[in-house]
Amino acid sequence: MSLQVARPVDKLERYNVTRSNLNIYHNVLVGNRIHSPHLAKYSLSSVQEWAQLLLDPITQLLEQHPSLGLVVGDHLTAKPMFLYLKSIDLLSLIRVVPIKTALQVDHIIEEEHNLPFDLSDQSIPLWRLVITPTEDDPSTFYLLYTFHHVIGDGRSAMAITKQFVEQLNLQQDRFDHRNPSLPGSALQMSITSHKPIPASLESRINCYPSMRTLIYEASRVLFLPGFVKKALEPRYWAGEMDSSLEVPNKTELAYLQFSQEDTSSIIRAAKRRSTTVQSVLYAAAVFAVKLVFMSNASSLSLSPSSASSSSDNDKHSNDKQEETIVFATPVSLRSLISKPIAPEDQGNYTSEILHRKIRVRNESSFWTMAHAYRQQVVRATTTPSGLRGLLEHVGMLSLLPKQDGAWEKFMANQVKRDQHGRKATIKVSNLGCGWDSSRPRDGQGCQEESTRILGFSVKDAIFSQSSGVTASALTMNVATANGVMTMTTTWQKATFQGRARGDLFMREFKRILSEALDDAREEYSFSEAASYSAIV
Repeated sequence: MSLQVARPVDKLERYNVTRSNLNIYHNVLVGNRIHSPHLAKYSLSSVQEWAQLLLDPITQLLEQHPSLGLVVGDHLTAKPMFLYLKSIDLLSLIRVVPIKTALQVDHIIEEEHNLPFDLSDQSIPLWRLVITPTEDDPSTFYLLYTFHHVIGDGRSAMAITKQFVEQLNLQQDRFDHRNPSLPGSALQMSITSHKPIPASLESRINCYPSMRTLIYEASRVLFLPGFVKKALEPRYWAGEMDSSLEVPNKTELAYLQFSQEDTSSIIRAAKRRSTTVQSVLYAAAVFAVKLVFMSNASSLSLSPSSASSSSDNDKHSNDKQEETIVFATPVSLRSLISKPIAPEDQGNYTSEILHRKIRVRNESSFWTMAHAYRQQVVRATTTPSGLRGLLEHVGMLSLLPKQDGAWEKFMANQVKRDQHGRKATIKVSNLGCGWDSSRPRDGQGCQEESTRILGFSVKDAIFSQSSGVTASALTMNVATANGVMTMTTTWQKATFQGRARGDLFMREFKRILSEALDDAREEYSFSEAASYSAIV
């Protein structure tokens, strides 16, 4: 049965299709822990009972967001297409997995990341839901939305999960008068409206690289042999085991949640130091990477920028031998282009900044590093040249060959071209604050707690991504709701030996962050971080 074409898959979208074809990246997950004082009286247990609760909200969201009814056709060819589904079986998209306490949700997230979407299956859309009731608090449950990156990014997932909660509240009275014996056929949802799906990034703004960028990147990325490229660039840590497409892409995950008090302390410290929460997380992450994964901790120093790294090279004769750190900062382009893209538009509109040649030595200052990072991000997101660089980062995909299978061949070859087969040491992707527009905002864009009682209200949020075989060795994902910051760190199992190393990284990250934010400390150096660690 043929499906109607929505539009061709564009280049940034095809990048995510190709990652699926190679099994090097699986999915994104965004969700909320939701409280309802009425949940106990509903006595929901089976998948069908939960599906009845979600039926009206999903029906409304399908009407608003046609991307939720898409599949990808011809995914193995050079010209994949978005296709409209004719119907959706809601029961096939929902799992119900009870957990004893909210802290056990990390196991569910990890399971989801290890369940890739099958693009060859054109009977189900590119998203699904997991419902996790918590036994120790019958009034709360997690609603976890897992989706393929080809149909959305973190911002659009924030918007859609927020709308989900809004729709739950709007249909509450109707659900109270539901038919408890609703037949399963009622959960087979027909899709009759084929509204246009959101336009791609490349169709909204010119991303094609300049001649200067074309010449530089083509020589470095397309024509320079991998062994030469690796020999010319500074060495950086990107795992203890080299990436390989022959090893299963299994994601492992560590989970961390800050209390409202601790989250507030992070925000206050960032404001007091005239920097950002992202910059503070960056400094703590780089310290923790160095401490946990990189040996000879006394020998390195962080350079605030690539330019200052060059001057550092003159001072330290061993810089060419030491491993540096490459840090990746994902950037949403939605608000940066001339015609901003609404967060409700379901699509992928992201780019990335790579911060190279980061070195950590004993004297490295946490706050100097945070400020230097902030300056780099400001330059990259507020200046014409910076924005052009972000767009050209996407536009470089235009240079890849046009034949069937050519993108897969090129991306598979990255395991030979990048050091350790990965392009970065660590990535921190921070969605910021969201999920409750009814609350007043503080100076950091977060919303203060409200006493207004709703049928369904958000307690906290989760954002997580599966591991990327050729991306960063570690991926940190951050989201904040209701004054609570939640974080996951994911990595491919074949990145280093033992899950305990990843758990140790998260513990050291939290400790370093806590010590750096201590009001009694005016400065905080790496040597101080190392001196208080149990592993040094």
